[in-house]
Amino acid sequence: MKLPIRASILSAVALFCLPGFLAAQNAAETAADAADAPAEELTIDWIQEIINGGMTSVVLLLLSAAAIGFLVERLIRMRKKYLAPAYYADFFADAIAKCDDAAIRKEAEAKPSILADAGAYIVDHFDMDTARLQTAVADAAARAIERHRQRSYPLAIIATMAPMLGLLGTVIGMIEAFSKVAILGDTGDAALLADSISKALITTDMGLVLAIPALGAYHYLKQKLSIAELAIEENLEAMFAAVDAQKK
Repeated sequence: MKLPIRASILSAVALFCLPGFLAAQNAAETAADAADAPAEELTIDWIQEIINGGMTSVVLLLLSAAAIGFLVERLIRMRKKYLAPAYYADFFADAIAKCDDAAIRKEAEAKPSILADAGAYIVDHFDMDTARLQTAVADAAARAIERHRQRSYPLAIIATMAPMLGLLGTVIGMIEAFSKVAILGDTGDAALLADSISKALITTDMGLVLAIPALGAYHYLKQKLSIAELAIEENLEAMFAAVDAQKK
């Protein structure tokens, strides 16, 4: 007996949707079982994951501590008062006009900075030819800036090394994971393999988490130093203008 066209269409749709319905039902049952599971089983223990990363995690943690130390030291030593204090050019011009060399030397001792050191050098070699004096001071300031730049470079090294170390840890972990599969064969537990791969990937995650802020911090310090370098050049020009006026 032939079924009506409507009944045939409905039967075909039912047969087509039956696998999806069964899969959805199975997923719902799985979700319900997961909801009934203890919360501790569903929460990732990141500390334990880091410990599971092995020696690579230890090295990355040490690099993280070093990066924080370098960054804090640079943020302290690269403050404006140690590079180019905003007040100094006016202070120097006023002291030069009053021929108060002692005040300039005292300021350099009390509040050391690149500009203060330049000011002390100028008054100590005031009788030198102005062009030669200006070249000597500019060279000294450039060397001071370069020292600051070199002391920021370890952050760039850490940012470069961290992802590579993370990748190394991941490769080692993957080798261990597949070695387990080779040993256990078909009787191997998929959960065991997944756990091994998770332990392997944590080092890559740690490497990227370290490298991204370290690289950002390095470029921030580099930009800050470039801005300070321009300020130093402008202030030195103003200071030598005051020297020229005094010599005339």
